[in-house]
Amino acid sequence: MIPNSFVVFPGVRHSVEQKIWDAGITDWTAAPAAALEKWIAEPDLDAGRAALEDRNARHFNDAILGSDRWRLYQDFIDAAAFLDIETTGLSPGDAVVTMVGVLDRTGFTAYTRGENLEDLPEAISKNKLIVTFNGASFDLPFLRHEFRQSGQDDLFDHAAHLDLRYAMKKAGYTGGLKRIEQALGVGRETALSKLSGRDAITLWRMADEGEKGAMETLIRYNAEDVASLPDLASIAYDELSASLPIDLPPAQKRHWVDTETLPFDVELVNYITRGR
Repeated sequence: MIPNSFVVFPGVRHSVEQKIWDAGITDWTAAPAAALEKWIAEPDLDAGRAALEDRNARHFNDAILGSDRWRLYQDFIDAAAFLDIETTGLSPGDAVVTMVGVLDRTGFTAYTRGENLEDLPEAISKNKLIVTFNGASFDLPFLRHEFRQSGQDDLFDHAAHLDLRYAMKKAGYTGGLKRIEQALGVGRETALSKLSGRDAITLWRMADEGEKGAMETLIRYNAEDVASLPDLASIAYDELSASLPIDLPPAQKRHWVDTETLPFDVELVNYITRGR
């Protein structure tokens, strides 16, 4: 999709991109510079080609609007990391990150406070695309604040960021992650479906107090949300790419490590959600 996207170049917005497509030019990697000189300066075209060859997702991230970053998904899916955090509150100023769930080509990993949270920056450095839901407003600011004290608040500066909240909204789906999951039939219906972000705080406190099964339940709760992000990304990509006046293949379907084998305490979940 990136080779077909002309909005990655300075001064080119959707109306100009449409004119380029109307002129029969749909791939800037194959078109001669002379055919594009009316709209794109040759140095910018050279920079784009170099960035694509180097798989520099950040170059394209900085060039396009947040609502267009769904276009990055297929070109960088093999270097993508799906990420979701749990915290003790809503503001980085008076709350902390308790755990971060990351799903990438190596599988799902839980980075938990007091255990291995400090390993997150190195792990994330290997990915070129970070995929979240509402991460621009919540997850990334929280993590930057968390690691700023150790001088690592730049942990996402190397990568592109696809926030599915905006991609799904552009595709016509609004609301929180769980509402969209339910509307699209994404994810599994388990006892954990009754839990909320507030319950995740409760689980952390219970784990901190030594409650058996609380930590593994929190991790599984997080993992279920992370596991739904690839499906949502594919849906957003397919629907948004189908709305464009050029022929594009559907999203690449790849197998992500299943998280349903992760343990959790059903009785603990029932205790927390009793009466609902």
